[in-house]
Amino acid sequence: MALSGSYLGIKTSTLYQLLKYGIYVIILYNVVHFTLEDLASAGHRFRNGVGFSEFYDAFPQAIDSLSWFVLLLMLELETWVIEDEQHKGIVRWSINGVAAVCYFFIVLAFLGYFKKLMFVLAFEPVDLSNTCDAVGTYLSYMVELDKYSSLTAETCSAVGAGPYHANITESILSASKPYSEGILLGYTEVTNAGTWLMVVLVLWIDVFLQLRGELTDRLYRINAYLKAVLYLILVAAAVIWGIYGTFMDFWDAFIWIVAFFFIEMNLLQWHEESETKSTSVAGETS
Repeated sequence: MALSGSYLGIKTSTLYQLLKYGIYVIILYNVVHFTLEDLASAGHRFRNGVGFSEFYDAFPQAIDSLSWFVLLLMLELETWVIEDEQHKGIVRWSINGVAAVCYFFIVLAFLGYFKKLMFVLAFEPVDLSNTCDAVGTYLSYMVELDKYSSLTAETCSAVGAGPYHANITESILSASKPYSEGILLGYTEVTNAGTWLMVVLVLWIDVFLQLRGELTDRLYRINAYLKAVLYLILVAAAVIWGIYGTFMDFWDAFIWIVAFFFIEMNLLQWHEESETKSTSVAGETS
């Protein structure tokens, strides 16, 4: 599946690689964005500071984004950069070691998303007709999931329409719209994170079998169908973020799907090249 031809004097294969690595740079920018968003959110949810046990609960997006980014680079090395003959010894153990650390933090981030969902589900109805009367009782209000603002006499009129819900423990108030959308987006985050775990598990099986020379066409197709279903779920999550979330949520979900499309293309070309070599060797020995 080698790319051929040219555009404006630049080889198609070069343009393809520039596009792929451009996507990776965009993802790195998104990592910084979601880290800053988590920092701002933690200031309202964890007013007494973030301890070790609350770290993954306070910064799930930052942990998730950074871990996936590093894992993406490891997959790029495995499926494209490093030749089969070099994928052994310290190179192989180094990549697997870094990937294992990434998997640990990705699972930790998944637990963080789950705890965030539990945080939103912990909001209870409150009898409140005027949000300005809640100043002093509640310290913050939820603008949207992951975005909060201090509840003061100057900001209380911007809370939004009722009925109102509040997380009594964290002293956070929410209007009807951000509360209901927060629940939907909370479930979406958990589903999205769990689906990505399934995608990378199937992809890891592909890479493992490919390195052992055991990834047959039949197994490759079965895994491809399974991943197609998983990617459809991820697309559905991106659509939900596009409708109910922020543009950045939708954009990040879309970019990650594109990034793993490139990994899938790497794997496909790797598999086809291996099959071609096997056929050539079989022809020479017959």
